[in-house]
Amino acid sequence: MNKKIIYRIINILCLVMLVGTIVWLIVTWDNIPDEVPMHFNAGGEIDRMGDKVEIIIMPIFSWLLYGMMAFIEAIPGAWNTGVKVTPENSARVYAIIKRMLVTIKFVMVLSFTMITVFISIGKPLPVWFLAFELICIFGPMVYNLISLYRNR
Repeated sequence: MNKKIIYRIINILCLVMLVGTIVWLIVTWDNIPDEVPMHFNAGGEIDRMGDKVEIIIMPIFSWLLYGMMAFIEAIPGAWNTGVKVTPENSARVYAIIKRMLVTIKFVMVLSFTMITVFISIGKPLPVWFLAFELICIFGPMVYNLISLYRNR
């Protein structure tokens, strides 16, 4: 499958999650408790409660991060690749960095969506959430950086 199509699908999934989070909050707002978890420790346990209005911060922050990632993704010349970019390797290097950015953007949106849902239902995060998050962020980073080093 063409990489441009895959990236477009990932962006559509990100937008669906971003819009879906807002729709979720609008639809469930009356059922959200007045006091909700607003911070979790490494084990996913709630360690700070807050007013339900604070939930609004999550989708705003998600949209801002998504927008920043999309902007950065659109200007490959500004990327710090960590390797010397030459006319011979630029296509390979930029393709690898773009793949990494798209993956991180997707994981970030997915994470904020999951956290927002857990906050809105007043539940702690699953014990596996932090490990999942770290693997999903650092796994692709390590893979792509190794790939970048090999393909420079």
